[in-house]
Parts: sequence; C-alpha cells; structure tokens
Amino acid sequence: MPEQLPLLIDCDPGADDAVALLMAAAAPSLALRLVTTVGGNAPIDVCTANARRVLDLAGRGDVPVQRGAAGPRGGAPIPDAVVHGTDGLAGLALPPPSRGPDGVDAVAALAAAMPMTVAAIGPLTNIAALIDRGVVPADLVVLGGAIGPGNTPSGAEYNLAVDPEAARLVLAHPVRLVPLDIAGMALATPARIAAIAASSRIGARIAPMLAAYAEADGVKHGRPGGMLPDAHAIAALIDPGLYTWRRASIAVDGMGRTRFDWAEDGRGGEASVATAVDEDGLFALLAGTLAAL
Repeated sequence: MPEQLPLLIDCDPGADDAVALLMAAAAPSLALRLVTTVGGNAPIDVCTANARRVLDLAGRGDVPVQRGAAGPRGGAPIPDAVVHGTDGLAGLALPPPSRGPDGVDAVAALAAAMPMTVAAIGPLTNIAALIDRGVVPADLVVLGGAIGPGNTPSGAEYNLAVDPEAARLVLAHPVRLVPLDIAGMALATPARIAAIAASSRIGARIAPMLAAYAEADGVKHGRPGGMLPDAHAIAALIDPGLYTWRRASIAVDGMGRTRFDWAEDGRGGEASVATAVDEDGLFALLAGTLAAL
C-alpha cells in the first residue's frame, strides 16, 4: 500500500463537514490523526459532539477530537447556518458520542501535531491562533472564499465571513484554496444522492441528511441541488487531478470577501486556487470512498 498522508482536520460539523470527515476516515491514501473543532455551522459544543458522532459512525472513535474556539477573534456573533438544521447535521439522528472531547485546547493540539497536512474546513480562528504562536502549517488546504458571489448577505463565503481577521492572516501564507465556486459547479442533486445511497451502507445512512441539507441549500440559493463545499477539500487531497489549479495572491476585506490577483504566467502568488472540478469524477470518488467504510 502506498504511504498514507497524515492528516488533521479543523472543522465545524455541519452536514458537509460530516461528509468530509467520513471521506477522510475511509480514504486509503489518508491517515486521519486528529480532529479539531471551531464554532461555525453550530455552537462549539454541538460541533465538537458532532465530530465525535461522525467518527463513531465511521468506526474511528480512536481519532482524538480537541475542542477549539467558540467564536471569532473579537467576539462577533456567528452568522446563522440554517441549512444545517438545529443539530448541525440536518437531522441525521446519530447516537450520542461515545465520549467527550479529548481536550479543550485545539491550538495546542495543532501545534503538537505539526508537521502534518491540515484541512481547514470551518472558520479559520484556530488556524490563525496557531500562526500567532509562530507555527505555520507547511501543507494547508482551506475551504473558503469565493471568486464570484459568496453565500452570505455581504457577498462573502461563510467560513471567511465568520472570522475575516483570521482569514486575512491565514490566507497571507501559502495555501491550497478550494473556493465556494467549486461546490457550485458540483451540486448534490436528487439523482446523485440516490446513487450515493445505493453505493454502500454508509451512503444509505447519510442519504437522508444529504437530501435535507441539499434541499435547504438549493432553495436558499435557487439551484437544483445542494453544495457540498467541505467534501472538496478532502477530495482535493485524495485526487488533486479532479481539479484545475491556478496561482494567485488573495486579499480579504473586513467582511471576509476575497479578491484574487492571478499570476499571469502560472507562477507567483501565495495560493494555489481550484478553479474547476470534474463533477462526475467528484461524486464517483465520494461514493467509492464511502463504500470503503
């Protein structure tokens, strides 16, 4: 078996975070070593319990979970993420977690785990605090930002809108960025969700969650299906060839909106930004990966 990529996920589960966690737990090319949580799609204690519940579903209760920041730098309120439902998992109805968090200092756990690939799929508060400590992840994949319109009233993408100050700090460093636009190119339609349900036991278990989340997200944005943004960050680690990448420098304004200064010759810029995705390949990868659980 090829050597596995050691992986840490910083997340705010969230229905699409749940899909990302399941993919990371199942992918033979990834070795999920640590999960840290941040307030976002649900309050921090709900996010932390959800991370453990999803890992239990995947049979990976061995993966440590560390509770992180409850909210953004400066203490601003977190925007409501209504598409994830009151439990954060669009009514998935998983059992209570097998145990509580393994700790309540996610930043210390992040620092102790380095060097490791980090997938940041929630607000960037924990990652910014890590950088404040002088620890910059050498391999950081961020789900966030938008080339076109975001998914909040200001026009920003949600993760960056929650904590723009943290986003500005993190995105000034080298990252692989998967923006919201990618998720809009690969919608979870009823037909695709049905295919996931038919593909495996886990696929069938999470299909109702996907359907409820996709319907709410589709109605909110006027699309024929829902976006699964966080799943793309993990898919990009499993098979980066599914994506088209372009170099850029990224500026973040006070609302969390992103501006891209594209490198004309393909060189330069701190970030490698995904600009297109093989949508059928993405859903085939998703179904095939979940089937491994």
